[in-house]
Amino acid sequence: MTGKKIRTCFAIGALAASCAPVALRAEAPPAALPAFEAFKKASDSVKDYTETIVAHEVKDGRVEDRTYHFSFKKPNFARTEIVSGPGSGGAAVWKGGDTVRGHQGGLFRGIKLTLSIHDGRATDLRGKTIDAPAYPTMIATMSLDGKLTEEPGQPVAGVATDDVVLVPADPAKIRGLTKDVIVLSRDTHLPLEHLGYEGTQVVEDEKFTDLKLNSDLPDSTFEM
Repeated sequence: MTGKKIRTCFAIGALAASCAPVALRAEAPPAALPAFEAFKKASDSVKDYTETIVAHEVKDGRVEDRTYHFSFKKPNFARTEIVSGPGSGGAAVWKGGDTVRGHQGGLFRGIKLTLSIHDGRATDLRGKTIDAPAYPTMIATMSLDGKLTEEPGQPVAGVATDDVVLVPADPAKIRGLTKDVIVLSRDTHLPLEHLGYEGTQVVEDEKFTDLKLNSDLPDSTFEM
């Protein structure tokens, strides 16, 4: 019985050894993760938001630098527009499910397509889907099997932060990342940056700025 002393007797031949009390140690409870819990609580109060995402990504020796304008509305509406970088002028919308609707930039801007959410034309260099920057998706990702910890982070633009760090049991579930980090503001408890590692190399770096919360985005924002 955990936490209580029990007696265990051992007999050697015809002689019985004395019974000694043995204390069984209870398993330690999971470490508290106040920053992650604060993020989940703060996310619960967010109905919609827009932000700018400055992204730097690396894969197989290739590098992609982009700036996005991202919009999200609960329960599952997202819109992303490529402001600068490869594919500039492209945009896509998502309303839940496994498809997106969008268009490329430049000469193909007028051609709208419905694609799988995992289609290479609908993802970034590393295969992140349109919903990846959404708070519910971030929370779900950090809740995957693995080791989840948190620690004080470096200030971002003068704002104190906490790092929530996941070492996934199966890196294949998050694009081969061996460590996934969300940098949370101690003021708002919402993400300021996301970092993804392969070993010691940062292969995903996304900075979130110009955040506007609960602006009552119309559903037409997510039409294409």
